[in-house]
Amino acid sequence: MKVALPVKTNKENPAISPLFGHAKWFAFVDTDTNEINIEKNPYDGGVAVIEWLLQKGTDIVITQHIGAKPFAILWQNEVECFYPGEGRITVNEALEGLAKQNLEKIVPENIEKFLRHSHHK
Repeated sequence: MKVALPVKTNKENPAISPLFGHAKWFAFVDTDTNEINIEKNPYDGGVAVIEWLLQKGTDIVITQHIGAKPFAILWQNEVECFYPGEGRITVNEALEGLAKQNLEKIVPENIEKFLRHSHHK
């Protein structure tokens, strides 16, 4: 399984970025080998980020916030989304939560809680 997480830096065990599509980096974790690769996000938000994650074979996304449209595309492509909690959470903490099944699954019924509300009306 391949897990993707938006992260703040490309250092070892970075904190998860509260941004999703606009995160500067993504950590990709192969749960079979526990290999973690951090790659620069080539896009600045939008559907292109989701298409990039899908091309990379992502099975699971762990994120603190996600837009309705990116979530819908991931859901349609059977990519599971999980919420690791608020505040500073590292990649290792999020993966441990996933392994222990402690993360809240993001589904259409609860997506409203995870949308990043903009200040624009």
